[in-house]
Amino acid sequence: MIKINVLSEDDKALIHEKTLQLLQKTGIKIKSKRILDLMEQHGCQVEASEGTIKFPPELVVKSLEAAPGKFMLGGLDPAKDLPMGAGKSYLSTDGQGCYVCDLETGQRRESTMQDFADTVALCDSLDYISLYWPIISALDAPSEVRTLRELATAYRYTGKHVQTDVFTPQQVPFFIELLEVVLGDRKKIKERNIFSVVCCPVSPLGYDPEMMEAALELTEFHVPINILPMPIAGATAPVSLLGSVLLNNIEVLAALTIFQSYQPGTPLIYGSSSGILDMRTGLFAVGSPEEGLQNAACAEMARYYGLPSFASGLASDAKEPGIQAALEKVASGIVPWLSGTDILGGAGLVETCQCLYYEQLIIDEELFGYINRIKEGIRGGEEYIFDDVIAEIGAGGHFLSHKSTKRLLRDGEHYIPRLVNRESHEVWVNSPKKDMRLFAREKARQILGKPRKEYLGPELQAEMEKVMQGAEKSLCK
Repeated sequence: MIKINVLSEDDKALIHEKTLQLLQKTGIKIKSKRILDLMEQHGCQVEASEGTIKFPPELVVKSLEAAPGKFMLGGLDPAKDLPMGAGKSYLSTDGQGCYVCDLETGQRRESTMQDFADTVALCDSLDYISLYWPIISALDAPSEVRTLRELATAYRYTGKHVQTDVFTPQQVPFFIELLEVVLGDRKKIKERNIFSVVCCPVSPLGYDPEMMEAALELTEFHVPINILPMPIAGATAPVSLLGSVLLNNIEVLAALTIFQSYQPGTPLIYGSSSGILDMRTGLFAVGSPEEGLQNAACAEMARYYGLPSFASGLASDAKEPGIQAALEKVASGIVPWLSGTDILGGAGLVETCQCLYYEQLIIDEELFGYINRIKEGIRGGEEYIFDDVIAEIGAGGHFLSHKSTKRLLRDGEHYIPRLVNRESHEVWVNSPKKDMRLFAREKARQILGKPRKEYLGPELQAEMEKVMQGAEKSLCK
């Protein structure tokens, strides 16, 4: 297994030291009386008029000790449970794009609930994607209940773990009702962890009060929280990559301390979705080599603290699938993957994480297969040296028909491509794989054309619809 480090031990210790200093001296800002009062009770210096919290170092350290290093992200299908902190790594979709390239017309348009349902069913059938973060938003649903409807739809079509966003405390009771319907028992929400939420700071050093309060409410049900800063080096973070990693670390540890102060033992994921400001265009660049380095460094800081990590990668600023998208996705994805992040997020989107191409999901599966095989490295030891086989075959022989060849191929010694065409030129000319993008698009179309596996029966779907109707009546303006 190959694992790389982009930070020295000295730099990790320096980031930790400066984090504690800045949390105590500068602090963070959040306009939430509830959270301000909570943290004041735990010894923080609070300025209510400014909405600032300054954290004593000992409270941060105590909170880090309270955060579990291992827990389960459950799937509706228990066979798809994902143990966090167990040395395993997983691929996630990217999240919350707003556009889709229509599979039939090829036109770019705003994404809908039908698109959302299609992506859930497609991702459920893909081998490498282990976690479903709503890859696009159902923009035709009322904004007040959109993520609730997305969650209900996701459980209908996937048995994998689902991660989404919660925006207001008023949404929380309806999330809990939906989970109770799915699991059949409110107590199982804490036991199964089939649902996790993303909580994003507002860099630099700011937090949305409603999102934080909503996440705080969910800690009462042991819902895992992915704390996911998105600092932009040169804009909302220092231009230096190390300074950007420091800011990410400050924002994660501030939120971690708040959650652990309220509910010690809350399962948390140390997230990072950093990037840089492209100084030529003034736009956020996610497909840069620096993005991969930043997020790999943050995954290392998570490991420094003994926390599971989520790192963005496989990202691209290209406007459609193609050479630029492939180049950027490899550059941004391979470094955090080799750094050992628990979850790599990014499959499926291009256009700076805004637009879904169905074929890109299929292509990203292939791309991930390549970088995952690289991570596995060269298998060593007597079992794989094959000196006896070399002696047995001898000079002038060949190894194709030897039993060891078939055995190791079945065991994954060589990655077998699904899209890449390695045929001769004469065969390639007439191959359906001649154009990878067209072939991948057709594969997506075939998957979506098949009968869909449904994980919830009609009675549960009807119960969930009742919950949604109640949510719309209560929350929609």
